[in-house]
Amino acid sequence: MSRVYFIHDSQGDRQRDERELPLSVGGAAQADIVLPGLPAAALVAYVGLAEGHAFIQPAATDVSLFHNHERLTASKWLKSGDVLEIGESLIHWMVQGDQVDITVHERQVSADLVPPSAPPPLNNRVLPEVTQAPAAAPGQRLVRRLALAGFVLLLLIAAFLLLATVSIGGRRLALPGSYTVTAQREGYRPLQQTIEVGGDGYPLFELTLEELPGQVHIELQPAVPFRLLVDGVPMPTEGVDPVEIPGGDHRLRIETERFLPIEETLTVAGKGQVQHVSHVLQPAWARVRIASEPPGATLTVDGEPIGVTPLETELLQGAHSLELTLEKHKALSLQQQVTAGTDLFLDAIRLQPLDGRLALSSEPAATSVSVNGVFRGTTPVTLALTADVEHRFRLSKPGYQHFDTELTLAAGEEKSLNARLQPEYGIVFVTARPADATLRVDGREVGQATQRLQLTTRSHSLEFSKPGYVSRTVRVTPRVGSSQNVDVTLLTAEKQRAKDRAAVTPAVITSPAGQSLRLVRPQGSFRMGASRRDAGRRANESSRLVELTRPFYLASTEVTNAEFRKFRSAHSSGFAEGESLNGDRQPVVNVSWEDAARYCNWLSSRAGLPPAYAEVNGRIQATQPLSTGYRLPSEAEWAYVARRHGRQSAQRYPWDGVFPPATVVANFADASIADTLANTVPDYNDGYRVSAPVGSFAAQPAGFHDLGGNVAEWMHDYYAVYPGESERLVTDPLGPTAGEHHVVRDSSWRQGSIVELRLSYRDYSRAARPDLGFRVARYAE
Repeated sequence: MSRVYFIHDSQGDRQRDERELPLSVGGAAQADIVLPGLPAAALVAYVGLAEGHAFIQPAATDVSLFHNHERLTASKWLKSGDVLEIGESLIHWMVQGDQVDITVHERQVSADLVPPSAPPPLNNRVLPEVTQAPAAAPGQRLVRRLALAGFVLLLLIAAFLLLATVSIGGRRLALPGSYTVTAQREGYRPLQQTIEVGGDGYPLFELTLEELPGQVHIELQPAVPFRLLVDGVPMPTEGVDPVEIPGGDHRLRIETERFLPIEETLTVAGKGQVQHVSHVLQPAWARVRIASEPPGATLTVDGEPIGVTPLETELLQGAHSLELTLEKHKALSLQQQVTAGTDLFLDAIRLQPLDGRLALSSEPAATSVSVNGVFRGTTPVTLALTADVEHRFRLSKPGYQHFDTELTLAAGEEKSLNARLQPEYGIVFVTARPADATLRVDGREVGQATQRLQLTTRSHSLEFSKPGYVSRTVRVTPRVGSSQNVDVTLLTAEKQRAKDRAAVTPAVITSPAGQSLRLVRPQGSFRMGASRRDAGRRANESSRLVELTRPFYLASTEVTNAEFRKFRSAHSSGFAEGESLNGDRQPVVNVSWEDAARYCNWLSSRAGLPPAYAEVNGRIQATQPLSTGYRLPSEAEWAYVARRHGRQSAQRYPWDGVFPPATVVANFADASIADTLANTVPDYNDGYRVSAPVGSFAAQPAGFHDLGGNVAEWMHDYYAVYPGESERLVTDPLGPTAGEHHVVRDSSWRQGSIVELRLSYRDYSRAARPDLGFRVARYAE
């Protein structure tokens, strides 16, 4: 509801709506409601709105404010008929529907409130005019004077009574003082109230008669005590009839002990009127019949004993806990939902006999126990067993023979059983290196490690030790009827550390450019080069005896154009024989050895590894000692992987068999380029005139592609020849520390003769070529 406020003051008539509140009260220059006689800038009060109700709030001022004759010191709600006295002004507040009239008057003594100078006419009758009588005798004048004095006294008394309470326009005028007001009306409680009338203004007293509640008689069939809730609030009913309920619509709920509750909406007439409410109660229980086999079981419902089966009883609706107990039988618990008026028959309840109890122990203890094939714990253990049923027992423990038996127990019977298990043995032959190492079995020293042991058929700990070697512990479980061999080699601390490092070194890693590198662990020594009888052998392929001791990683494929352009985006591998060499998956070519070394340093930087190459006097050289950063593979590493890795003997060609290859195995000079090259592989076409995408052919050996064919590869080593090293073992060779050329290994798409396709073929260069690329490597540790 949005009200309109009409203001009537010395400034005229105007109106405001609720959105313009609050309204200020004061002088003409500042206020919305103007009071005469105040300075123009004065503000004495505010009229505001809160929760749809108007209120008056005094401002900081010296002007006295009264609300209905009470001094106003804080906010007060405004209601229709309120009078505000501010200075010499009165403000009348009247509300009619959505309109509020605010009227300002100058304070003055009202003729309606000031007692008249002469008593008013009594009962609106004008007193007859008194006419002058003829002169009377002196005696008569005395009598008349006394009569006139009495009449005046009566008039004064009548005036006092009239002025004490005079009704004018629906209001009553009263002299100041205390008054007792009484009122009564049928259907309402009598009212008696004392009011105080002040000496100024128009006091308004509102008197409200309280309506009598209705008298409600509640009749139930059957007549049982009940609990009454009216709108959810309990009402007193014991010894109370009728029940007093205020007039209006109410929600009644009637509750009893054994009947269903009743809910209804009742319109109570109130004003003392009598009403009757009648209801027929419906039972809140059901008939329950219970029988057991065997009979005679005690029935307990919700913890209270009810009787012995078979029996019939009544249970209130809802969930109940039922329990049947019978001597030498297992107690049976049921959760049962009962519905009022629905009979429940539980006639087929079978009680199970009590279990027998077996206290089972064994020698040795902690033996596993299974009953009828089901694990039931370890000894000592007490088992509950179904009565009158034969049970199969098996007790087992590693190192001992099984113990099997059968047993039947009666209901409630208790029995003890101790089982003795027999040990069983197996033979273990132990061989240790060094042979004089000390052996402890399950922590007990038994002499030198190499010996024959007879041990029980359970898990045993064998500990091998010797000063200067790392101790080892193995576990063995002997078997009956067959012997076992345990072979242990102790390692020095240094070799053990190397082995431990190897165990945690990943088999495959990925470079920052995305190349996959595989771990290689060289095994023993091998021969590089070729014998003098090898067809196609060149003079620089003299035999060398080499051993590689450090595990290393070698890329599975040659570096591609796309991978190299991550380092040098403007690189182009160019064209050859009318074909592009610049495909993303083709191997990068036309790169110098220095370009390849710089690429390796770039990978190391991206991986957070120390560089393998440094620039010294304007030339790129290997660091000393060689770091674990990315680098080019050494010639010995490349030769080991190409010829010996994963093989029993040295490989001659990049394929199995003789020259030429019987099937397509790699990218060599073939029939597709025979128009420009003199030497091609006879009757061979691999499908590529120039270089092929890396990995286009099967890995040879496993995990490595193009170790023969596609493009030749820069090696880490400076080029040199090595005569006279066929019997002198060289460990981890990296070539000379300086030179003019670097070694080039691997055949390429331009080569097709038996000389070039052999894996022992060695070449060298110091310039980039269209058939020369590289792959990356690095030490694993």
